[in-house]
Amino acid sequence: MFPWFLKIKRLQQEGTAQLPQQSGIALVVTLILLLVLMVMGAGISYLASIQADLVSAVANKPISIEAGETCFDNAIEWFASSAGKSWINGVGAAYDLAAPGGPLNTNSILADTIPQGQTDARSSKFKDRAGRANYSSCIVQKLASTSSLGVGTEVGTSNGYGVSTFTYTVKITSIGNYNVPLANSVINTQFWQSNSSRSSLEAVVQYTP
Repeated sequence: MFPWFLKIKRLQQEGTAQLPQQSGIALVVTLILLLVLMVMGAGISYLASIQADLVSAVANKPISIEAGETCFDNAIEWFASSAGKSWINGVGAAYDLAAPGGPLNTNSILADTIPQGQTDARSSKFKDRAGRANYSSCIVQKLASTSSLGVGTEVGTSNGYGVSTFTYTVKITSIGNYNVPLANSVINTQFWQSNSSRSSLEAVVQYTP
C-alpha cells in the first residue's frame, strides 16, 4: 500500500470525526418564524377589514340620515290627507306609517328629493346610490293639541267670532337605512353588507292644518 494512500485515508477519517451531529434545530426555528409571520399577517388583515367597514359606515352615514329625514317630510304630508286628518283629530296614538300595509310602507328618498316642478336629470350613479336608501320605520304620535280662539267682536254689534286654529305637537321617530337588506322591516343578517348604514332619528314638530 502506498504511503500517500494511507495519508489520504487518515485525513478522511479525521474529517468524518469532526462533522457535528445534525439535530434539525434550524428547521424548527424556521417553521416557528413562518407560523409567527402567518399569525401577524392574519391579524393585520383582520384589523384592516374592520377599519374598512368603519370607514364605509361613516361615509354612508349621511345618506341613511337623509333617508330618516325623508320620513319626517312624508309624515307631515300624510297629515294633510283624509286618513291623516282623522288620525290627528282623534286620539293620535303611536302609529308606524312604514309598517307592512301602512300608507308609507313603500318609500324612497329618490322620489322625495326631486325638486318640485323639475324633471329628474341626476346621473345614473346618483340614482343607484339614492335608490338603495329608505326608511323602515316612521312612527308618529300626537303629544298635545292646543287651540287659539278667534277674536270676537264688540258686544251688541255682532255675534260672530274669528276662526279658531289648532296646533298639534307630534313626535316622529324614524329609522333610515342605506344598503341594508330587510325582510318585512327587519334586518336580514344573512345578507348584511359591510358598507351598510342605519340611523335612528327623532323629531318633535308642531303642525297646524
